[in-house]
Amino acid sequence: MKFKITDTYTYWWPVDVILPDPEKAGKTIKQSFEVQFESIDADESEKLIEEIAKLPLEEQKKRQHAELFRVSKNWRGVTDDKGEEELFSEDLLRKAMQRSWFSRALYKAYAASLVPDETRKGN
Repeated sequence: MKFKITDTYTYWWPVDVILPDPEKAGKTIKQSFEVQFESIDADESEKLIEEIAKLPLEEQKKRQHAELFRVSKNWRGVTDDKGEEELFSEDLLRKAMQRSWFSRALYKAYAASLVPDETRKGN
């Protein structure tokens, strides 16, 4: 496949969430879904970080996940309590990010997507 330069580049990436097992004390379970990320330029990423760093501490806390909210565009394989497909929205993403296991998993997936395993293994 030839390399193609585009103005906007989106891609799907797997996310594995490890969370406490509701049935077995001290155990964990893995739940998986896919997220669609939009690649952003390094300049935009740096600008966002710099803008947040200039804010008062309380505002910084409110915007701590700003880059992840910016790049996360969709998901698939996410359901509600009834097993019905849960459509992506920024509000729902913000709610899910309140759970440490979800936010850790999404950050890990995003970081892995920026430097895929295949690239790291070759070095």
